[in-house]
Amino acid sequence: MTESATTRAGSRRSAIITAAQRLAVDCGYAGFTVEDLARAVGVSRRTLFNHVSSKEEAVLGLLPVLTDEQAATLRSGGPTGHLVDDVLTVVLDCLHANDGTPADFEQLHDVIERNPELFVRVKTHVEELVTHLSARDDADDSRSRMALAIVGGIVQHSVVQCIATPSLGPLSDRARANLTTAREILADPA
Repeated sequence: MTESATTRAGSRRSAIITAAQRLAVDCGYAGFTVEDLARAVGVSRRTLFNHVSSKEEAVLGLLPVLTDEQAATLRSGGPTGHLVDDVLTVVLDCLHANDGTPADFEQLHDVIERNPELFVRVKTHVEELVTHLSARDDADDSRSRMALAIVGGIVQHSVVQCIATPSLGPLSDRARANLTTAREILADPA
């Protein structure tokens, strides 16, 4: 694929995700069909499925998708060798945290808030991470879930901060700063 074709494909995918999220906020997830989405974007159903595999992927476009390489790295104890750092690094990478804009994150936040049935789908991604993390020498099921809960809270708080104050910088920088703050709080003897 040429560079301009790749750019067009990325732009088309972005337009599909934006339209799907707008429909999910306006109509609810169950309130629109793939055909409605294709019409909103101005493409055929076939073209739509060239860019996303499902309505769910269109609506939840920014959710982390773990690659086989990332899963293998997590299972082997990487990328840094520290459980929470590894989870944060992989989640931020999966979220494309340096590429997303505050508007992207705000839209996804609104979609999930207004469509609680999508939370079940998000939970599937979490369970996949738990499976890979539990294979590590430094993590069993309980430690894996706790690491994900910590990282989930940090990422959620960081997204809210990025939406409220875009000048704070990219999500990845904000999340790492918040992890440092969390460590300071947990180390506080009081």
